Amino acid sequence: MWTSPASSRRVLVLAAVAAAAGLGGCTHSLDPTLSRAVADARAHRDVTHTAACPALSSPVSVGFAFSESSLNELATPALESAGLQLTCHPQVSALIVGQSDGHGTDAEQRQLAQARAEAVAQDLRGRGIVAGRLQTQVQGTAPVGDAGRLVVLAEGRRW
Repeated sequence: MWTSPASSRRVLVLAAVAAAAGLGGCTHSLDPTLSRAVADARAHRDVTHTAACPALSSPVSVGFAFSESSLNELATPALESAGLQLTCHPQVSALIVGQSDGHGTDAEQRQLAQARAEAVAQDLRGRGIVAGRLQTQVQGTAPVGDAGRLVVLAEGRRW
């Protein structure tokens, strides 16, 4: 089949226009999201989160039996979680907030809350966490969401 030079020029021009339109429509937009490495650096995260090294989840709640300050087997998963998080994130300190059951005199409640906080701190030291990274506080409100601190609540039953 024979085509005229005019029609082949038209095809060539249409092909050039289509190519130009395709290139002209291709714009490079900047993605405002940060890369994972930049976000981690800005958040002072230096560890990749895996099952073996989880992200921080604060607060961690360690339960105690009523009017007791000794740790039991029910506290083990929470203590393991807190210990693992602190091991994986060496730049993070822990605030251990001791709480009482709300029964007894103020002095008894304060003593129980302090003993619970110390029991949690002792367990974490036994897991290899340096004592300088552990701070205890009796009752009060714990600062939740602080990027540089893991909050561990040494809670009792409030009946």
